[in-house]
Amino acid sequence: MRFSSRAVQVAAAVLLQGALAAWAVQPQLSARLTGTEYRLAVEPVDPISPFRGAYVQLDYPGLPEPSLSKEPYVPLVRDGSLWKGATPVRDRPRPPYLICEQYGCGLHSFFTSEERARAIERDITSHRLAAVIRVDDRGNATLIRLEPR
Repeated sequence: MRFSSRAVQVAAAVLLQGALAAWAVQPQLSARLTGTEYRLAVEPVDPISPFRGAYVQLDYPGLPEPSLSKEPYVPLVRDGSLWKGATPVRDRPRPPYLICEQYGCGLHSFFTSEERARAIERDITSHRLAAVIRVDDRGNATLIRLEPR
């Protein structure tokens, strides 16, 4: 059976796009599949965005602000029933830690329905919720869910 050069080109393009998509989500996928769960204190930042859909914009009072510094690793330390970030460091620490480069740790948006987003925002403002994240052994993190403290 012979394949036309057009079919081979299309197949190669599809494989390349699939590989690029997998590479782009690999850190979050790795954290989701192999990571350990940690609970962080959370507070709201911004309500519904008309352009991105219903979501709650989150902030983490226990994590340092994103910066342009050369200290991308944030060690996690226990703080009662929750975890928080210690002082960022330049060299990779022992786990658990987060990779938080200049734009944060990638944990700031929680997408949900518009009605649920408003209720979540009220609960977060009242300090009734914690963020559950998963962190893999390379510091990649993903937000899994919000749950009662």
